Amino acid sequence: MDDIIVRILALSKRLAEVPTDDAHHGAVQAQLAFANQIFEGIGSVCEKGNGLSGETLLRTLFEAVSGAIILAKHPEKLGDFIEHGRMTELRMMRVIESPPLKERLEATLKATEAEFQRLWAKFNENRWHGLGTKASFADAEFEPSVYDRYYRRASAIAHGQPYVTVRHGQVRARPTAWKNLSFGARNMAMLMMVTLLVILNREFKLGVDDDLAHLRRDVDARLQQHMGEILNVADANKNATA
Repeated sequence: MDDIIVRILALSKRLAEVPTDDAHHGAVQAQLAFANQIFEGIGSVCEKGNGLSGETLLRTLFEAVSGAIILAKHPEKLGDFIEHGRMTELRMMRVIESPPLKERLEATLKATEAEFQRLWAKFNENRWHGLGTKASFADAEFEPSVYDRYYRRASAIAHGQPYVTVRHGQVRARPTAWKNLSFGARNMAMLMMVTLLVILNREFKLGVDDDLAHLRRDVDARLQQHMGEILNVADANKNATA
């Protein structure tokens, strides 16, 4: 796997396992571990040239990273975070259809019905932090262009929208373009993870400034290299059609 990805995974794992008695810090560590798993998946599929899977996982990483950052910056929202998770847990119990499981859960469902109704009234289908996607990205300190340039594409792919196969009014499989998505998905994932680690280091004073400085330098160099390659391909295509 890519050396930078391996280093990010290692640092994330290290920070997620720092001993703490603080409930807020522990919750953020759990979300960091979650994000790290998604990031590892992106690195794995992109290494195989599966750009569509990389972009699909990238959309999940956007949500995981932005949520972890918001939680890190707002300890007062820990209660909402926990309650939202509890609501989903109770909601999933209520859609189990297997008769033996339903019978086993009957007492629990009755005992938690009032709790579920209270939580559902509070959150309904909304996110735990109450923010829309763009507002959550702003709170997570993402660059303003991230939503339109990166998240929108990842979201279209993750939802299986026509954009995946339609170009210039024609529908076709695009295996070369799909493979090339792996480079952008990998790079964006690295940038997001470093952003997450930088903010966690700041909020919890984790003392890994030097590690992050080296990672940020190498990620920025990789992004510049990738952009240079894109421009070279664009110039070659332009010259070929001139």
